Amino acid sequence: MALMAALAIWAAGTAAAEVRVTASPTEVRAGGIVDVTVTAGEGAGKVVYTLKNGSQTVFQGEEDTHFQASFRPRTEGEYTLEAEVTYGDGRTETGAVRVQAAGFEDEDTKAERIYSQKDGWWKDKKYSKSELDNAGCAIFTLSHALHRMGWTGEETRPENLAETYRNCYTKNGTANARLVYNAGQVYGYTTKSLLQHDKAGLREGLKNGDYYSFSIVLGHIALMTGVDEKAGKVRIIDSAPSATFERIRKGKIYCLRDGEYAEVQDPGEIPGARYYFETGYYGGLEYYLDLEYCARRGGRLIRPSWVLCPEGEGKIGAVMVSLTSGESEVTVNGKTRTVLTRELSWGETGKPRLAVVTGRKNVRLTDEAGRRIASVPICTVLPVLREEEGRILVMHEDQRGYLSLEDAEVTDPLEGEIRHAKISVNGSTSGRATVKLRFGPSEKERVAENWKTGTEVILIRQENDFWQIEARGRRLWIQQDYVTETQAEGT
Repeated sequence: MALMAALAIWAAGTAAAEVRVTASPTEVRAGGIVDVTVTAGEGAGKVVYTLKNGSQTVFQGEEDTHFQASFRPRTEGEYTLEAEVTYGDGRTETGAVRVQAAGFEDEDTKAERIYSQKDGWWKDKKYSKSELDNAGCAIFTLSHALHRMGWTGEETRPENLAETYRNCYTKNGTANARLVYNAGQVYGYTTKSLLQHDKAGLREGLKNGDYYSFSIVLGHIALMTGVDEKAGKVRIIDSAPSATFERIRKGKIYCLRDGEYAEVQDPGEIPGARYYFETGYYGGLEYYLDLEYCARRGGRLIRPSWVLCPEGEGKIGAVMVSLTSGESEVTVNGKTRTVLTRELSWGETGKPRLAVVTGRKNVRLTDEAGRRIASVPICTVLPVLREEEGRILVMHEDQRGYLSLEDAEVTDPLEGEIRHAKISVNGSTSGRATVKLRFGPSEKERVAENWKTGTEVILIRQENDFWQIEARGRRLWIQQDYVTETQAEGT
């Protein structure tokens, strides 16, 4: 209270009659955002901002037209912000406000966080031979994607990503393909070497939760995070929107107003926009572009881990190594572990369900429009991401696509104790002998594959003198004389 009273007395004694400067908040941690409003008399035209920390001048600006602006104190201390207003008749008046910065802001990495590359905070944050303020758009885009996929560790903050991937910096900015690929090896998401230019493919990917890092305009990277299929609009997260507005060609930018898309010509027209007087640029924003424009530019896939693995009291993204109805191998943070499949989760519901491909020959995996994208061998076991009328969305290798329910049997992972076995000949699980695996529980059924002795399998069920087994992503049948039941390690 004493501090606030002193500030009020100081402001009253120094502010000009018609110029009033207010700040919110007036007590903040270093790194926090301070919003400033300069109120002046009739005829005010330009304003010059001067920011001091104690007796040291932090920023000395030039004439500006923004009477509402923001800044982020980069260190602790008592800041004085002066605003000199110039009127049309040549008069100048000055107002000021003080802001106390104590301690440092805790940088959160929540999914909704949008970093502002041009807010002044990143001027002294190194990125190889440059700074994040100048060359970090791809780093900010990667950070936005990681946070929205659920990664919250400090290593996902822009300054730490810049240090980890400093070898991706080039004199022209960032080798984005290398950055996205290298980070994918750590965080378990899927990416591809080719950009997605197909409009239908891009729409389907965004609909199903994919993200795309893309060159939104020449020399600038942003993130696609979702799609309005009906309107044909893509939601964009942009750390430096002023660059986009300055350089965009053959494209329109939109914001949502009362549920309708409205074209905008300036970042300041977008709700929630902040202008930072230290840099003369707007901070990070969410807005919309036409799907056609995004497809023309091409998106670099960032597909979140579709499989989640138990980790402490929650779950963490993982990479599937091998899948069976009983146990699966996954990689988490570069380490491979074996887990019960029923404890994993994937798809929109999180419930782990499986599909076994049926029929007499390989079946088609299609995109949303029914176009063939791959051929899936019968008896293949696949994770079901979503069940729809007449079809299911599955993962096959690194492709996501649809199977007709006529071509698959949907089932749940095994419950209870998981029974392990090895393929054997005369009781021996060693040697180079091979054993026939068939499509059904009969010697009259076709041979699917020949597997070597010693191959580890999961026992599903017994019929006649055959065992149905799973391994290598397949569910096949083998004569019972050729399996020797074992005990899982650690059980």
